[in-house]
Amino acid sequence: MTPEVRYEPSTHTWQLVMPEKDEAGAHERVVSQIEGADGGEGLGHRLAVTYDDGTDTITLYLDGQTNAEATASLPNGWHSTGALQIGRGRVGDGWGEYLHGDVDEVQAFSGALRDTDVPGLGWGTDPCLC
Repeated sequence: MTPEVRYEPSTHTWQLVMPEKDEAGAHERVVSQIEGADGGEGLGHRLAVTYDDGTDTITLYLDGQTNAEATASLPNGWHSTGALQIGRGRVGDGWGEYLHGDVDEVQAFSGALRDTDVPGLGWGTDPCLC
């Protein structure tokens, strides 16, 4: 099982799905933000995910903002044994769930960013990792 960020058109939500363990059939936590997709006609969306091991909190940000529905407790977070994958997900013994869209920029950081750092992502502002 791998964490995934997805858009659910039936509820107009961006969702973060985080398995509680790195194993098949593990219970999943789903957090979401309500926002209609722009259908490729607008500026797109900036999505960010943070996991704070100190507080066991995982948070989904949409365009630099978050809310209570987009934050969950994830005690005993696990370390992934595989590489970061963008635009596809693990399905059974292979890859699937391919992204039908474009990814413009990807940034990955070691450690959780502060709430005040996230809004600047994607706008040429580097977060203060101090």
